[in-house]
Amino acid sequence: MRLTTVGIVSVIAVIGLAGCATMIRGTEQQVSINTIPVGAQVQLSNGVSCVSPCTLTVPRNQSLTMTITREGCAPQTASMVPVLAGAGVILGGLIDYGTGAVYDLQPNPLTVTLICHNTLPAR
Repeated sequence: MRLTTVGIVSVIAVIGLAGCATMIRGTEQQVSINTIPVGAQVQLSNGVSCVSPCTLTVPRNQSLTMTITREGCAPQTASMVPVLAGAGVILGGLIDYGTGAVYDLQPNPLTVTLICHNTLPAR
């Protein structure tokens, strides 16, 4: 079997593009968590915590569940889930599915409105 110049270039291009989204987008992304009112404690399922508003860098391919608490407010839970990203699918290959580079966590940014008790004295 004879390989032509076009065939050789095609094979090299396919090998070179495998994992392209992993190189371009990376396997982690920044997510932003906002609360109304601000200043809530956010505890993520991966063990990381922050005080809102906050921005964290997390793996693209792992779902996150978070518990949000603030004094005087009812606790809330929220989730971010990986969804296929358009650019990741176009640029990606099998390697990108394995590394998670074809995903984006959604919703991002995440905004949670807390239900807070009225702290004003009754009239």
